[in-house]
Amino acid sequence: MVDMFERMDIAAMPPAQIQPLEALIPPGWPDTWRELATSHYVTLVSAPGAETVETASLASLAIALTLGIAQDLGGTQPYIPVGAEVMSSARARRVVELLKQGQGYRQVADTTGLTESRVRQIESEWRKQQMALRQGQLQLD
Repeated sequence: MVDMFERMDIAAMPPAQIQPLEALIPPGWPDTWRELATSHYVTLVSAPGAETVETASLASLAIALTLGIAQDLGGTQPYIPVGAEVMSSARARRVVELLKQGQGYRQVADTTGLTESRVRQIESEWRKQQMALRQGQLQLD
């Protein structure tokens, strides 16, 4: 089993740190590929021991991983679940808290450093968990 580690927040990355990846992304790449490459890169840069590897190498790996996903899953629309442990994340708890306070998706995204899409995913997973908890208490006799 792979131990999880704390990933760096993309919003906290200075432009100079993301530049090695940006330099490798060709013009015209689909937005989805760009997002996947960025996610891979953030994970690789955040991984234990990453400081011993040149960022250009990590960027190349992120590009290779993205191209692999495009080759394996291209043309499909896979569902990537958020995961049952979504609420174990302090950031996910903060997202739900802010949404409960009536803040909009964009405002929550800006506050937490996430994308609107990720905020919506967290909310969706939280709602599914809440529904499952409530349904587990129903008497169906």
